[in-house]
Order: sequence, then C-alpha cells, then structure tokens
Amino acid sequence: MKEAIIYLLFDNWCNSGHEPEVIEAMKKAIQNPTEDTIFELSSVVEANAFKAGARSCLQMIHCLFIEG
Repeated sequence: MKEAIIYLLFDNWCNSGHEPEVIEAMKKAIQNPTEDTIFELSSVVEANAFKAGARSCLQMIHCLFIEG
C-alpha cells in the first residue's frame, strides 16, 4: 500500500505539467530564468502534485473502507 501511494504521488508530480498555473510558471522561468522564477515553478509543480496525490489517496481510502 505504501509503495502504491509513493508511485501515485510520483506519477501525479510527473503529470502536473498540463495545469494552467504550471504552464504560466514555466513561461516565466523560461523568459526570465532567475532563482525566484525557478523556485516559483518548482513550488507550483510540487503543490499541484501534492493536491492531485492527496485526492487520489482519498479515493483509494474511500474504495478500501467505504466500497470494499
């Protein structure tokens, strides 16, 4: 179970490039590659991945305890 959650979080992190706020942060970092814009990009990607991973974990817990 623990391994599945880790893989799920990693997959969500890898797939977070399509979110509008991630795309905007990428554009800023490419146009003006400073420490601040790069840090902003990494923060936005990480936050989106965490939110998506948390939602997926809640769905797994729901499936295990409510539906199962």
